Amino acid sequence: RAMAAKVSSSTSALDDVDARALPLLALSFGRYPQLAECRDGTVRIGEFCSDNPAALRQLDARNLSLLVNGFSKWPDQPGCGEGTFAVAGEVLRRAHTQGFSKFNPQSLTNLVNGFSKWPNQAECREATSAIGTEVTYLAGRANRLSDFVPQDLANLVNGFSKWPEQESTREATIAIGSEISREANRLGRFPEQELATLVNGFSKWPQEPGIRQAAVAIAGDIASGVGKPGGFTHQHLAILVNGFSKWPEELNMRQAAVTVGGEVVARARELGGFTDQHLANLVNGFSKWPEQEKTREAAVAIASEVSCDANRLRGFPGQELAYLINGFSKWPQEPGMRQAAVAIAGEIASRADKIKGFTHQQLAILVNGFSKWPEQEKTREATAAVAREILRRTSHLRGFTDQHVANLVNGFSKWPEEPEVRQAAVGLAEEIVSRAGQLAGFADQHLANLVNGFSKWPEQEKTREATAAVACEILRRTSHLRGFTDQHVANLVNGFSKWPEEPEVRQAAVGLA
Repeated sequence: RAMAAKVSSSTSALDDVDARALPLLALSFGRYPQLAECRDGTVRIGEFCSDNPAALRQLDARNLSLLVNGFSKWPDQPGCGEGTFAVAGEVLRRAHTQGFSKFNPQSLTNLVNGFSKWPNQAECREATSAIGTEVTYLAGRANRLSDFVPQDLANLVNGFSKWPEQESTREATIAIGSEISREANRLGRFPEQELATLVNGFSKWPQEPGIRQAAVAIAGDIASGVGKPGGFTHQHLAILVNGFSKWPEELNMRQAAVTVGGEVVARARELGGFTDQHLANLVNGFSKWPEQEKTREAAVAIASEVSCDANRLRGFPGQELAYLINGFSKWPQEPGMRQAAVAIAGEIASRADKIKGFTHQQLAILVNGFSKWPEQEKTREATAAVAREILRRTSHLRGFTDQHVANLVNGFSKWPEEPEVRQAAVGLAEEIVSRAGQLAGFADQHLANLVNGFSKWPEQEKTREATAAVACEILRRTSHLRGFTDQHVANLVNGFSKWPEEPEVRQAAVGLA
């Protein structure tokens, strides 16, 4: 603390310090992130590195990684960011001039882990991308990934996942996934935290076969009891379920989710120790397997925790409330789910003036979820509050995706007599009319939901025009109607029947017939 205070209090304190001392200072200060003096001292070191890039050239690979490790303890401090960006620039310079031959596995890992704290910074992205290329190279060179310990592999995947759109980070993660798959029978050597971190990172590339195979291997380990769920922290359990839910069709994922569900039920009395995000991610994840007894029981336990503590709900951010409702809505007949949904609806209605901070997606999820309990007064009030917010955003409806619009219309239709709900539905109908001829991106289910929803207001001119626009899209898909499910066809025909005199609607109905 005294040394950090000395470093931060003098602008010239570092001028005569050997450059090799800087990483040791930053690393030491970083071990006490709660101390203001250590924070300020590290910020000063970051500013010094940014102003004196030549000093960084005197440091070896290990010391560069230690600097970033220290800076990463305070990612919200501009000075720490500046220092990290300077190191990223030096790493890139060496990558281009001499490669990574002098960087050992731990140094590469520390750099990626540190850079990932600033995912929006170009220098951090480019430096991590270069390291990703190196990791892929090492994987193909006599399987050098075996040089990385489990913690290194987990931290690399976690860091690479902050840039899932980068080709090099994706390829490096695929290489690590292959390593994990090869080690499937030795996953017991991976601590619980590393397994959870791997699943969380892998879930950013759910379409990659190699990555999916690695995640399946980890899920199999947990489902078999080798990776005992009792050893996972609350956070790990939430991370695992959230990750596994990206592959709901995989048998291992379902079995692992059931295993975690059983553990959550066993910890029912400890749910107060789970954070808002943990509870929301668990419910949202478990909802991918609504037919499983243990996932249902776990969701019921969480619903009880949510509905029994109204004060706690006041602290839930919009995203967590949306995740909870989305999950609970998969079990609408469960009394505990209904009680929790009513409690959340009451919270939404009480912060009607703060809903403007919710994203388009969150609003759509809330309405879609509340619509599973249309007979409840609180869900009606909450939906009316969301409808008022939609009306406030009328000029910005272009920002709502096809799915958002379809879910909103379908949800609003459960309360057709509510004035604000009707007005919001008309506004959404106008948006559909403006997209006429551009509805090819709507899934079959979205089109069916739109028609079924708009049909609750057949007297409105805009809902008629919007339905006609959807009918034109149905006519365009005449040769592909075999892809519509029985439910889709039934909803379309039922909805179209409200406007029998509309030419396009009649033709679309004939096509469905």
